[in-house]
Amino acid sequence: MSGQLEILDQIPTFNGDITTDDAVRRKFSRDASIFEVMPAGVISPRDTDDIKSVVSWAIRQHEAGSPVHFAPRVGGTCMSGGSLTPHYILDLRSHYNYIGTVDEIARTIRVQTGAMHIDVETKASEAGLLFAPYTSSREICGIGGMIGNNASGEKSIKYGATSENIKSLKVVVGDGNEYEFGQLSRTELAAKKALPTFEGEIYRRMTKLLEENRDLIVSRRTRTVKNAAGYAVWNIWDSHKQTFNLGRLFVGAQGTLGVVTEAELRLVKPGKYQRMIVTPISDLNNIAEVVNTTLRHEPAICETFDHYTYELAEKYYPEAAERAHVARGKHIVILSVFETGSQQETDIIAGKAKERLERLGHETYWIDDQETIDSFLLIRRASFKMLLDHPLPNTRAEAFLEDSIVPLEKYGEFLHRLEAILRDYNLVYTYAGHIGSGSIRLVPLIDMEAEGSAELVMELETKVNDLVLEFGGSISVDHNDGIIRTPYLEKQFGPEMIELFRQVKAIFDPHGIFNPGKKLDGTHEYALEHIIRENAA
Repeated sequence: MSGQLEILDQIPTFNGDITTDDAVRRKFSRDASIFEVMPAGVISPRDTDDIKSVVSWAIRQHEAGSPVHFAPRVGGTCMSGGSLTPHYILDLRSHYNYIGTVDEIARTIRVQTGAMHIDVETKASEAGLLFAPYTSSREICGIGGMIGNNASGEKSIKYGATSENIKSLKVVVGDGNEYEFGQLSRTELAAKKALPTFEGEIYRRMTKLLEENRDLIVSRRTRTVKNAAGYAVWNIWDSHKQTFNLGRLFVGAQGTLGVVTEAELRLVKPGKYQRMIVTPISDLNNIAEVVNTTLRHEPAICETFDHYTYELAEKYYPEAAERAHVARGKHIVILSVFETGSQQETDIIAGKAKERLERLGHETYWIDDQETIDSFLLIRRASFKMLLDHPLPNTRAEAFLEDSIVPLEKYGEFLHRLEAILRDYNLVYTYAGHIGSGSIRLVPLIDMEAEGSAELVMELETKVNDLVLEFGGSISVDHNDGIIRTPYLEKQFGPEMIELFRQVKAIFDPHGIFNPGKKLDGTHEYALEHIIRENAA
């Protein structure tokens, strides 16, 4: 209790909750990643003024030579360890979770970032709308975490990831004040740069940094459909629209540039009628042709799961597996869902895709039963959960290879090489993914209580990341860098871009308050030290 009172004395205007209780700290020491990091305490603000007070306290502590740091957290579903910290957790879920009303004309909604995805989805669906990232963890993940990781889900192939579905953000940055960041015209940008404030300094320094490093940014940008590694400096200027949007920089920044307090989310009108086609793949070299052919017909969903996932489903979801029996005995399946406002239109589009695939020699099944469509999607969504809930004895499902992406035309060869690496370790694993964008979710079972298992994890992480980069991919697509992938960012981007990222961090967070060790300065040694070395959940 004395620790709590001491902190409250230092933040006299704070109205939220602060605890250094061991049981609470243990609860916040884990997320959905493979890591455990015990925080110093948990701070739960009630409003934006509380967040500003906490940041101002941290600034004062820094100036007094006793630095304080914290990491924002909502649902605790991050699979890279992004919200884990030995410092303070800024718990946004407990109180900071207001959800506004849906603007049905503009198709937007304003929410505090402690709001849960499922609650936003429920409110949007009442208006016949959808927050399009539609993650598989939507029942337990928070809006702030989705923004921090630039999360995406099965419908992102049509509607985009989180970054494409944010209109504006409010953020408390490194001076302790809240600013709104959104799309600006050149005239509006000039007005921001003229401000004699910290906000004006941000815009002046960022535009200068981007202009002086234009060639570096263009040359080092990852050429994949999606990417969550590093800071998205390549997304700020829209040369087509001639607009400037610093809000896009905070999406995927894992809370390292400031505390995102409020978001204006874009909502979409989903198609009411669905039709699915399923293409089994026995030869991995056919993946690119099948997916590229399908994408030309603009599916809302284009996903995959492998034969290991199907075999687990036969055991744990037998009815769904039986309905999805065309996947039996196939290396992987490509399942594509088309949706529009009429069943006739949907059937015409899906039919054209199926016909084209069959002309190319790819057996493709027409799925018009909704229960069967739902069964395929259930198996895909449950791929990780089946491993997590039903591992082999003396094993643990370890999600550390689950966020790779490579150019689609290289996908088949990449999987051949990836499976060759895994054969050397004799591991049971499943993989599934957003195949339409070239991403893969690979999760192995490992006996974490065996000697050398943590070292094996980091060895495999290195080998797979090296392979991903050899194929021109990105080491992170949805789950971000966190503890597990930050040490590899220099391999992906090179030392000059890492220095650029460091300058970006300093512009928004000059005192290094926000979530240190993510995006910058993470090490293999720190990751290895904090890997959970037990098989029990």
